[in-house]
Amino acid sequence: MTTFEHCSLRDIAQSVVGQVVFNRTLPGEHGLLRLRVGKVARRVMPGHFVQVICDPGLTLPRPFSLMDADAEKGTVDLFYRVVGVGTGIMASWKGGEEIRLLMPLGRPFMWPKAKVNVLLIAGGAGLAPVHFLARRLVERKFAPVMAWGIETESPMMTIEARMDGFPLDVAFVDSPEALAALDAVGVSSRLASMVATPGRFHGYVTDLAEQYLIHSPEEVRRRTVVYACGPTPMLQAVHRLVERFGLEGQVSLEERMACGFGVCAACVAPVRTETGWTYRKICTDGPVFPIADIAWEKY
Repeated sequence: MTTFEHCSLRDIAQSVVGQVVFNRTLPGEHGLLRLRVGKVARRVMPGHFVQVICDPGLTLPRPFSLMDADAEKGTVDLFYRVVGVGTGIMASWKGGEEIRLLMPLGRPFMWPKAKVNVLLIAGGAGLAPVHFLARRLVERKFAPVMAWGIETESPMMTIEARMDGFPLDVAFVDSPEALAALDAVGVSSRLASMVATPGRFHGYVTDLAEQYLIHSPEEVRRRTVVYACGPTPMLQAVHRLVERFGLEGQVSLEERMACGFGVCAACVAPVRTETGWTYRKICTDGPVFPIADIAWEKY
């Protein structure tokens, strides 16, 4: 890979007691949790994840990608959806409660080198690391655009999208819903849904990304790099899209992780090697991988 800067070795995780700053209930059974974690927030990068001990009575912690980190305030944000017992307990947490977690875990995204166009693709709760990355890319003077696919009512505040960043094609003119938090920092975004929803692109989020690439000028398209996070079928479609247009990219794999630091070997991904393919641990070798390194046909 020549498009991305060298990725340093994964950081050393530590056990942390985080204090709940707020825990907001969002539409679509989602939540946004902010925790005060102290100096460890300075080491958090887009693509890192945490293991949260939701309750001492539960056997396993729950893994969550980080949505943001504030080094000065010593806080981190988790975006989650209530889908079971653990996240149901999380949704009940109040300000001031203390939560134990292990962080930061995994290998983060690699930064793109200068003079590339960045396309971000997220599906569902896969928004978290991509949203985090978008904000950090802006700080590095990139101008990313993002496509987010979601089937529920949008849990994030949305606004009428700006028209810069995306080609002025009818598909985007008729789909003006954008993420307010990203718009505020200069990131153009569009939302997609398989359910016909006013303001959203009607189709898969990868269809939206495809339309973006098709209608982009050739000089923009050929220097585009892709970052993505979401369900495996979505990432497989992202891989086909990247191959079709001859692009490079990285993906953050979504996987239920038991330990989070490589002991149990329960979370693995098929990765290509010079002699074929083998399994790599998502929690320690990932969760971020170059998209071309994954043996997608083995999933």
